[in-house]
Amino acid sequence: METSLRTSQRCHGGRKISDCEQQTSSSSDQASDEEEISSITEGDDRDTTKPPPLEVQFAPKHNLPQLSKKEFELLYVEVLYTIKHKIGITIGGHLSFIQDLYLYAQEAFNVSPEDHARLMAKATKEKPPIVILKATVLKAKNLEAKDADGFSDPYCMLGIMPVRGLQGVESSESGSLLSSDDENSPKVKDKNSGAFKRFSVKKKSSAVRDLLPAKYIQTTSVIPNSLNPVWNEKFRFDLEDVNTDRLHLDIWDHDDEFSVIEAAKKLNEVQGIKGLGRYFKQVAQSARTSRTSGNSIDDFLGCLNVPLADIPSSGHEKWYKLEGRSAKSSVDGEIKLRLALGTREDRGIAEDDNWTDVRQHEDLMCIFIDHEVRKCKEGSYRWNGELPQAAQTIIHQHAIQGDVTPTQQAVCRWMAYSRKHLEYPLDYQVLLTLLQELDAVWEPTSLSREEEECLAESFTRFIGHCTALIQRQREVFPTTNRQAMARLEGMLRCLAALYGMEVFKRTCPFQQELHPQVTNIIKKSATEWYERTSTRCRKHMSPDTEEDVINSLLELTNQLNADMHHAIIFYTKLYEQILNVQYFRITYQIVERMLATEVYAALKDEFGDEVSTTLKDSLSRISQQDSEIPEANSIVIEMGTQLFELYLALQEFCKFKEHLPNSLKKELAICQFYKWFTFAVQKWLHIAKKRALQRIHKAVELDKTVDIKSGVKYSTSSVDVCCCFSQMTEFWRNLDWPDLIDALPMARKLTEDVCNGAVLYADLMHEKLRSAGYYDEEGQFDITEQLCITINNIEQVRRSLMPMPEVLQFNEIQTALDNHAAASGKHRPKHDLSKILAQADGDMVSKITNVVDRVSDKMRADIKKDVFHLNWAPEAVPADDAIGDLLEYLDNNLLVLNTNLLKANFDRILESIWIECLEEFKEALDMEEPKPPVFYQRMYDAIGLLVQFFNANDKGLPMQNILCPLYQELRDELGLHKLDTPSLIEAFYDGKLKEQREWTSTEFGTLSVRVWYKRDTRTLLVEVLHAKDVIPLDANGLSDPYVVVSFCPEHMFQSVPTQTTKIVKKTLNPEFDESFEFNVPLTQCQKKGAALVFTVMDHDYVFQNDFAGEVFMALSDIPGVDGVEVSGYEALSVVTLPLTQPCKKKSGALAVLAKRTWDKTAQDLVKLRTRVQDQST
Repeated sequence: METSLRTSQRCHGGRKISDCEQQTSSSSDQASDEEEISSITEGDDRDTTKPPPLEVQFAPKHNLPQLSKKEFELLYVEVLYTIKHKIGITIGGHLSFIQDLYLYAQEAFNVSPEDHARLMAKATKEKPPIVILKATVLKAKNLEAKDADGFSDPYCMLGIMPVRGLQGVESSESGSLLSSDDENSPKVKDKNSGAFKRFSVKKKSSAVRDLLPAKYIQTTSVIPNSLNPVWNEKFRFDLEDVNTDRLHLDIWDHDDEFSVIEAAKKLNEVQGIKGLGRYFKQVAQSARTSRTSGNSIDDFLGCLNVPLADIPSSGHEKWYKLEGRSAKSSVDGEIKLRLALGTREDRGIAEDDNWTDVRQHEDLMCIFIDHEVRKCKEGSYRWNGELPQAAQTIIHQHAIQGDVTPTQQAVCRWMAYSRKHLEYPLDYQVLLTLLQELDAVWEPTSLSREEEECLAESFTRFIGHCTALIQRQREVFPTTNRQAMARLEGMLRCLAALYGMEVFKRTCPFQQELHPQVTNIIKKSATEWYERTSTRCRKHMSPDTEEDVINSLLELTNQLNADMHHAIIFYTKLYEQILNVQYFRITYQIVERMLATEVYAALKDEFGDEVSTTLKDSLSRISQQDSEIPEANSIVIEMGTQLFELYLALQEFCKFKEHLPNSLKKELAICQFYKWFTFAVQKWLHIAKKRALQRIHKAVELDKTVDIKSGVKYSTSSVDVCCCFSQMTEFWRNLDWPDLIDALPMARKLTEDVCNGAVLYADLMHEKLRSAGYYDEEGQFDITEQLCITINNIEQVRRSLMPMPEVLQFNEIQTALDNHAAASGKHRPKHDLSKILAQADGDMVSKITNVVDRVSDKMRADIKKDVFHLNWAPEAVPADDAIGDLLEYLDNNLLVLNTNLLKANFDRILESIWIECLEEFKEALDMEEPKPPVFYQRMYDAIGLLVQFFNANDKGLPMQNILCPLYQELRDELGLHKLDTPSLIEAFYDGKLKEQREWTSTEFGTLSVRVWYKRDTRTLLVEVLHAKDVIPLDANGLSDPYVVVSFCPEHMFQSVPTQTTKIVKKTLNPEFDESFEFNVPLTQCQKKGAALVFTVMDHDYVFQNDFAGEVFMALSDIPGVDGVEVSGYEALSVVTLPLTQPCKKKSGALAVLAKRTWDKTAQDLVKLRTRVQDQST
């Protein structure tokens, strides 16, 4: 084809074909305000059907050159010429019918039938191209060993055999065109011959050996000592008739510099195809005759014939089985060849200069892409990028006929698709696949300088396109559009793949690295987006009013919060995973500085120096302003509400910092945002306090009873007040003041306001009950519904204060105070928040207690009457009958209370009434005249029945409340009163033994003894050793001590005598060393209360002997009695016990015995112990 068809005056940049131009709509650089707001502030319901925004609106416009009409026609003629001279066998995926290819080309180029006929005639007149064979000898394996060392030195000789030439040679006597007479003849080889080294056929590289194809026979290099040689050498042959020509290849074992190789070297002297066939025969004969002359010969290793008509258009690479010289002979081994067809034209230029074909290849792809996109009804971004079979066949034929290499084809595909992508959006997955294919086939020397420059320009345009979209990604890739987000992910993956390709690094060595480039674009994008958003928020606001200024700041901050949320959820993950770029961190740092500057400046302009006021100073003004600000100032309330909403919005924005590294958090200006609102805190607290007081009074005024399913009664006022307090504490929770130390005054003020409100409510409800006559002394007292409602309401409000320590962070504030004090080295007292709360709780409980105690006081008279009847009932009446009236009265009254009261209030009522009952029983026990034990037994049982009544199987008053000190005291006294006199005496001595065990003081001295029981003789052996530090009872400061040994109680040991030690004169540390024996039954020693008593006395000749102290020893604890066998005194340890002296008690067993004036035994013991008590110090 003429040279003018393949050349055109065009730049190396992108071009646009006018006849198939894709029409797209354009818009201004800035999208509409409404679209941007929608894309950012919509919810998370991401649309899967809505198409993504049109990317070309936001990308830079590229002035790509267009094909002129002449160039367009020349390209179409080139396509027709390519189809007409289609070569190779059609493979899968391609069309074999040429007419279909013509039709598709006409449709894609949008050429009229007349123009098609005219241009087809022009293509037909062109001279057909020369078909060539591109053969690559790759390697062989398992060849036959021809040398003595077990190897061969193989090389290949190959050439094109026309059919008629081949037939003439095949009729020769030799089965192989280039074989020797005898493949297995012995050889004498001289492989070190210098003549061979001077021969022109030497070992060669894998590169093409000659730029111009050889006409006839070519040879590979010799691979010494190998049965599996690797050549990887390329050859080109011109073909006369591709349908009949064959490729013939022989493999020889090299032995001589001459023979076959030298014969093949002279082949170029042959003129014409007829001479070729004759010369193949001559080469073979020359090799055979060398044996008869005695020279070394090249041994034949195999051959093969490949029909060129069987080669597919895309070429193939396969193993071929080597053949012998005849049908009877066989050889070993296989050889691998890569064969492909191509064309060339005699244009007077180098064969490897196919730059024009490469450019046409790209243009052809662009036209086909345009055509397929026009056919795609769903939009270009949904097209999968696959061309139909007709287009693939035309492109494939154009590539092989123009000798466009696989690398050049990959470059053309990328340049064509990326160029069209600038005009209308294509699927980024298609572009990513093209990049991966290009990276897979590219090698450092596979492209010319012009091709690399053109590819670099394509890369640069694509990068510029992508960065422009990133700069406007909020509009181009809104998070609410799932398809748009998928496209963003695909674009980022394309960029990552592109920057990782070696071809990109080679062609664009000075391109900025991807990470800093994207980082800078994100910074610029954040800045520009913030400026647009801020301008839009201020557009409809009046700068003269505080309300509009705050509202504009609020709207701006809310949009920033939405953008940061989307950045974390969507954008950041993509940028981190694909590009390792911290999108959120970069964006947040840019935006927060701009937001902090704008908000602070706006607040400063509107509120002046108040913005810099400390929280303490602001709170100190509240008490002063309480009387100045009207109770219902809507302007103040509205302004305070707006400021609080702005505060919460900034707080939300500030919380996004948790996604930043700790090292960056301290640098954020927005973290100090709360300090700008200290002036507003006093407004918020003042508003909250005023509203709370108004609401409490109004709630009590409009109080209504509320019935619930459980039967518990309360009114609407308690619900309103609890809700009010909840809102006040919720205000604190939302405020979330970062500086807890600075927040202490605010927490104290809020705690005081809530607590004062709660106490106020309790006072109002209590006063309301008083006004209803509840505390009047006259008239009948009834447990009314209003009474239950009042204490229930107060309890409900009191409970609403319980979460305050947690909600207001009492512990966290104290921890912050302690840490600050430790860091500064100064002592800081504990905060008083808990005291404020406890004081309010105590006041409210006091109000409830007043009401509850009033109930129990009113019931006391009836309780007293029923207890009196219980005590004076006849002896034969059992306890459950005697207490029946009391239980019935309590049940009737408590039933109403249990139905209407909260559990806590009902327990308070129960406890108060329980105390009233216990006091009445105690009073009856103390004030009434003594009775026989049987009456006290009944009282004891009655108390037990009352415990069961008030506890009600753990559904009533808890046992820990029932078992109060008063109950314990009453039960113990009744337990003594119900005993007979002997048992009571035993209880008295058992009590003395307990006192002895608990006594640790030695102020009265000590006594050392040894005591043991001898079971075989039923004898108790006692050894009184000595006393120490006996108290002085004589005028000389000394004593004359002796010890009286006796057994108690007396009624148990009537037959056991009392014994006395000797008197030791004038000493406080007497030594007695006396032993005594007592005949005592073992059973008596084991009884409860049985005791051995050592009484230390001071002897006086004139007056009565004085009491110095006593020691009580339980007989059951004495060795021998407790079951331990004792051999004698020597086996015992000395027991030293402190001396005790009795003290006077108003209660206890002795006091009960004293009341039994009718019992002589009781009175004798009382007199004895009274005398001892009188003598004690």
